[in-house]
Amino acid sequence: MWLRLAVRAWIVVVLATGCSTTGSGKPASTSPRIAGIEFIQAPAFVLAECHSTARQVGYAVPCPRRIPTSLHPLGGTSKCPVAIIGPAGQGGCSHQWRGWVVGSSIAGQEHLVIQAAPTVVVDPAKAIDGPGWYPGATVQLLGTSTIAGQTVKLYDVPPATNDGSAFAGHVVMVWSSGGHTYSLGFHNLTGVRATTKLDTELMRWIKLVEPAS
Repeated sequence: MWLRLAVRAWIVVVLATGCSTTGSGKPASTSPRIAGIEFIQAPAFVLAECHSTARQVGYAVPCPRRIPTSLHPLGGTSKCPVAIIGPAGQGGCSHQWRGWVVGSSIAGQEHLVIQAAPTVVVDPAKAIDGPGWYPGATVQLLGTSTIAGQTVKLYDVPPATNDGSAFAGHVVMVWSSGGHTYSLGFHNLTGVRATTKLDTELMRWIKLVEPAS
């Protein structure tokens, strides 16, 4: 128990250090390196994906204005392609995901998932696992903070209790805004501390892109 409390206390400190830059500011000219990964201004095609996805699902989607260098879609299949940010349940993808937004991408060894739900999802495990949630799937709360003016909750997603989830093995930030629940998180490859730093840096540069914007 003491170890869990210590981790949560550390998470609060890390999250608090990321709160000085608001989402309304312009990206800095330098490229910060967080936990060994360089973040750069998102290229035009990422913004185009955000706008296209928002129009298709009909609600605001989380759009990163800074991304890890060399970030690219994980791949998927010809029938079910995967984007950095895209509408789920299209084409040959599972139609139970229609209305959701899912992005799955990689940068080196790092795996990033960005997700949005068509409604507010109160249960964090269901918000993270989406329509793939099953009874017994659980996540562990690590902490709560405010980043770029948005209150977020941070969760550990154990693979053993989230089988098949794109977020399995990730440290995930979850928040709700405007009638929708959003999630993002990197794979926990180097420990909770380093992964939390990556999540925090990405969250600092997230902008909700409206369908008509």
